[in-house]
Amino acid sequence: MSITRLLGVGLSLLSIACHQSPVEPREGRVIGTIDAGGTLDRVIETPSTAAVGQSFSITVSTFGNSCVSAAGADVAVEGLVATVIPYDVVAGGICMDYLKPYPRTLQIRFAQAGAATIRVNGRSFYQAGTVSTERSLVISQ
Repeated sequence: MSITRLLGVGLSLLSIACHQSPVEPREGRVIGTIDAGGTLDRVIETPSTAAVGQSFSITVSTFGNSCVSAAGADVAVEGLVATVIPYDVVAGGICMDYLKPYPRTLQIRFAQAGAATIRVNGRSFYQAGTVSTERSLVISQ
């Protein structure tokens, strides 16, 4: 087989591997990585204040390479604490090795006034189990 033909076949296979169909949103979801070395302070973007009973937007980011895509999050609010677990889909194949944020916008509403906490639980590149990061905001009447 000639080198030209081998090169053509190799490039075709590489092209197919890099353009795989994405995994269905609910299939293959994993808890997203929030601790990728210096990333914990970039996980949560939230306003400093919000009104009681009014929904507001926050942005939660996970981090990964080119094989990662954001796949939603679970949000649970208890009193003045909102706990967020972000999910990603990690596809197989050839991945470009870089670190990039994968943000998702979420809606949160607190039913009482006071000092609120938004806590995000996710994975770490450096330790087993989950890690957390938090942001505070004021919920006013």
